[in-house]
Amino acid sequence: MTLLQHITTKVAIIGAGNVGATLAYALLLSGLATEIVLIDQNHKKAEGEAMDLTHAVPLAKPARIWAGTYEDTKGAAITVVTAGAAQRPGETRLDLAQRNTDIFKSIINEIVKHNPNGLILVATNPVDVLTYASIKISGLPANRVFGSG
Repeated sequence: MTLLQHITTKVAIIGAGNVGATLAYALLLSGLATEIVLIDQNHKKAEGEAMDLTHAVPLAKPARIWAGTYEDTKGAAITVVTAGAAQRPGETRLDLAQRNTDIFKSIINEIVKHNPNGLILVATNPVDVLTYASIKISGLPANRVFGSG
């Protein structure tokens, strides 16, 4: 085996909804991660998605996929946050931003508590506002917190 075959790349995904589960699937097929942990407030949902994804492992490079907790973000190269509230009919983007910022206060603090050296990628709307909020909440330098829609 080569040295590269021994390197472990762990990615944590907070939120096992459509965006989080699709990201995990794409990540698995890409072969970029050797460990993928799904974390959701509905642990059974995360478990179900993780079990479904394990069925795709024979079609991809080997990877360990499981449902975990915030403690499992430890050692992740990157933690992707897809969790958050969906915009309600008639709700403004500012109202959505406030609701999701309130949610992010606990999520981001838990990530930093267990994985202070990893990167954070925000993929929750409104992504620009929540990325900025995540930088402020986390206390991390801006070059360690990114956003992508």
